[in-house]
Amino acid sequence: MMNRIVAAIAIGILGLVAIIYFTMDFPFSLERKDFEPEYSIQQKWDMPNRLEEISGMDFVDNDRMAAIQDEEGIIFIYNLSTKKIEREIDFGKSGDYEGLAIVENDAFVLRSDGVIFEVDNYLAENPNVTKHETFIKAKHNAEGLCADLKNDRLLLAVKDRDPLSNNTKGIYAFDLKTKKLLQTPAYAIDLEDPIFENVKTKNKLTVMMPSEVNINPKTGEVYITDGRNPKLLVLSPDGDSKKLYLLKREQFYQPEGLAFRKNGDFFISNEGHSDPANILKVDLK
Repeated sequence: MMNRIVAAIAIGILGLVAIIYFTMDFPFSLERKDFEPEYSIQQKWDMPNRLEEISGMDFVDNDRMAAIQDEEGIIFIYNLSTKKIEREIDFGKSGDYEGLAIVENDAFVLRSDGVIFEVDNYLAENPNVTKHETFIKAKHNAEGLCADLKNDRLLLAVKDRDPLSNNTKGIYAFDLKTKKLLQTPAYAIDLEDPIFENVKTKNKLTVMMPSEVNINPKTGEVYITDGRNPKLLVLSPDGDSKKLYLLKREQFYQPEGLAFRKNGDFFISNEGHSDPANILKVDLK
């Protein structure tokens, strides 16, 4: 009798999973082997457990990466040469931290509810921290932050629902002089752009769900990752869609961070799952 009960429960659970899978917009494509990758992975760094949920990064110098992870108010300094965390810098309480940008001696950290933490002289012993509120809220889910030094601003990407439109996902500018987020997006990703014709989804809002944004220092192009259904969108400096790279799930489980060296070397970080989180040096074709 007990074996029959256990079997019935197991069958019920499998049936429920099947219903959810086939009726909902499942967050991850488990297998996507129907395309040839247009990139190569040049080098890989497996992250220690302390960075299992790495969600944002930026270069301190050629060898050291500043990084944050989802749930801790800490900036980690990771050395790519030694493959070790050199330092941990506290800047706030636990929270959903999703983006990091370095501007000279200061660090800026984005929380998913749109709050930006400015960490003055972040490598000092006791850095000063200032919070900047924006009109982006938790329901919009801010997930990307980078420095646009040429225009003296930060760029902030919205993942879930844009505050202005259901047809676009905005990338907004945070003015580094006024410390205000501008109401009009600096860039807008058109969710009906033909560039997404091969993206299969039941919900238009999930066509592109930005997890990070950054600027190629050599070309001025804007790079945007989607961690939910791994891909990389490249915009021209004027904001026109230029190229969409589909990323293999087995290589990019959940791409959440983007960073460039000054020479244009390109890096993507992935949160961990069954394998450790990692940072990948990527060459695009």
